[in-house]
Amino acid sequence: MKRSRIAAVAAVLVVSTAALSGCYNGPEATTTSMASGNTGNGVDQLQGDIQIEDATLVMGAEGTGSATLVVRLVNVGVEPDALTYATINGSPADIVVADDSVTPGSPVELPPGSSTGFGHDSDNYLSLQSGLDVPVSSYVPIQLGFRNAGLAEMQVLTVPPVGYYEGVTPQP
Repeated sequence: MKRSRIAAVAAVLVVSTAALSGCYNGPEATTTSMASGNTGNGVDQLQGDIQIEDATLVMGAEGTGSATLVVRLVNVGVEPDALTYATINGSPADIVVADDSVTPGSPVELPPGSSTGFGHDSDNYLSLQSGLDVPVSSYVPIQLGFRNAGLAEMQVLTVPPVGYYEGVTPQP
């Protein structure tokens, strides 16, 4: 009688474990796989000591082929670095910095421990003025070149300038 109870309890545990673990769990589970892909909520990437946060490409006015990259660059290292160039869909992006002491076209310095925003809640911009012919909600290749951290390459979602992104416009 004891053995039949132990067997029954073991059978209930096996069945309930499978039932309570959802559709599937483990390293190839859908929930695990989805978490590592592009989410549309902004792309994050660590390139050397530069943390790239929430990169999203906001489209300009319809028919202009323009866009601006909303992104935050955080230097998590102990050495200074600099953003030296950016491309949007293979075309060089204009780097506009609010600091008047920065010569246009020169690298954007990223001191250790600094956080520099572009495109939203910032007067700094990484913009493309024309030539972008992609639909909203598509992914576009972006490159950010850093003096020390090297080249960051990512696929970034395009969004219209509405809601949270309303008022984000490409700057020359």
